[in-house]
Amino acid sequence: MRQFVAEVEPDESGCIVVGGKKSRYLSAVLRVEPGDMLYVRLPSGALQQMTVARITPGGRQVVLTVAGADVSAEAAPSPAKALPAAEQPSCSLWLFQFAAKPPKMDLIIRQAVECGVRAVVPVAGAFCQAGNVESARRKSGPDDGRWERIITEAREQSGSPVDTEVFPCMTLEEACALWKERAGAASPAVVLYEQVRGTVPLHAAVAESLASGPVESAALMVGAEGGISPEELDFAQKHGFVPVHFETNILRCETAALYGIAALQNAVVEKKVWQFKK
Repeated sequence: MRQFVAEVEPDESGCIVVGGKKSRYLSAVLRVEPGDMLYVRLPSGALQQMTVARITPGGRQVVLTVAGADVSAEAAPSPAKALPAAEQPSCSLWLFQFAAKPPKMDLIIRQAVECGVRAVVPVAGAFCQAGNVESARRKSGPDDGRWERIITEAREQSGSPVDTEVFPCMTLEEACALWKERAGAASPAVVLYEQVRGTVPLHAAVAESLASGPVESAALMVGAEGGISPEELDFAQKHGFVPVHFETNILRCETAALYGIAALQNAVVEKKVWQFKK
């Protein structure tokens, strides 16, 4: 289900005036016309049905008006009440991604958003190229905006209800401290490693956390093109990340990120239908 991500809530009359690149996106890409209905994701997280009321010449402005119940008029609107086509996930997924080449980071973030990842944390690692780290620091800063645009476009394309956040690029020490601060009581965390020694299967890595109660959050750590150094793996392991090795072909970092997100998400979501046996 496609959606349009709005930057403001409807005004008192139930209208949103869209201008700039977003109006061109509506008129030129989605090719909406007056009278068309679409789902609009509001800043509150609610999904609002709206109608295209008016399009100015050249598509410079598009006016949307509320259709059906006005969820934005509720006091403290609840996203769960306003999602006719997509539920908020019960588990927040975090991706700690070591800084890869800029095009690969763009792809990883887009795919993470489409999968409903709550947070992406770029990490500056020992095997990361200096230029890649500098790019990640610039793009994750407040002045670039490229990753924010990628997030918006991916949410609009996929219909994700999750407002994915990209954190500033940080060191591994800072990343582990952030996860310790944000992780819930039952929050499995795994780090993908290309070597077999010292690793366990994914389901073995998360079984204990999943058995102890509702899973509020889960984390995946993925290396860049050069992988993760043994010292970094040891540090991550000491801070709660369990080394996991997938019995598959050698994966590029952008493939490993998507593969890992899907595997971890599936293990958490389907925890009631599988049981780990030692």
